[in-house]
Amino acid sequence: MKIYYSIFIVALMIMVSCRPSTEVTAVWNTPEPERSNYNSIFLAALTEDLSLRQNLEQEFASRLTNRNVTTTKSVETFRPDFYDERSPERNRLEEIIRETACEGILTITLIDVEQEERFVPGGAAGMGGMYQPMGRFGYYGTFPGYFNHWHGAAFNTGYYSTDRRYFMETNLYDAQTMELVWSAQSKTLNPASDAAFAREYVDAVKAELRENGLVQ
Repeated sequence: MKIYYSIFIVALMIMVSCRPSTEVTAVWNTPEPERSNYNSIFLAALTEDLSLRQNLEQEFASRLTNRNVTTTKSVETFRPDFYDERSPERNRLEEIIRETACEGILTITLIDVEQEERFVPGGAAGMGGMYQPMGRFGYYGTFPGYFNHWHGAAFNTGYYSTDRRYFMETNLYDAQTMELVWSAQSKTLNPASDAAFAREYVDAVKAELRENGLVQ
C-alpha cells in the first residue's frame, strides 16, 4: 500500500509541476478593428528591470518570428537612458516607432505583484479516511516498523512558503492610428526565473493573439 501511495504522490507532483503557471484572465477587442494579421510588430516591455525587459522582448521576438511576423525590440531601439530624465515627448516617440515601419505596437507591463505566505504541513499530515491502522499500513504491526516509518515525519512540523503572483497587462496598438485594438490581462504564479516566466507568459499571450486573428 505504501508503494502505491508513494507512486500516487509522485504522479500528483509531476502533474502539478507540468501545469502552466500563467493564466490569461481577461481579454478586450476593439469592436471595429482597422486590420487583422499584423505582419510586423514593435515590442515594448515597460519595466525598469533590464534583464526582464530583454527576456520578454526576446521571447516575443522568437515566437512571433515562427509565425512569420517580423519584430523590432525597444531594447535595441531606445538608448538605455531614454526614460531617465523625463517621459519622452509623444511626437518623438511616435517618430521613432514609425521609422521602424512596424504595423503594430505591443506593450508589456507589470501591473502588480502580490505576496501570500502559506503553511506547508509536515509529513504526518493529510492521512484522512477511516482509521484502520493494521489493515491499511503494514508498518503498524511492530514497534520498530512504526518507529522507523514515522520518527522523521512526526517531528517534521512543516514550513512557511511565500507565493508570488505577477499581474501583467499586454496591449496591442495600431501603429498607423496609435489606437488600442486589443488588450489582455494575465497572472503568473511563482515563476522560477525571468526566462521561465517569459516563456510561459509569451506562450499564453501568443495563443490569444492567434485566436483573435491578430497574428498568423
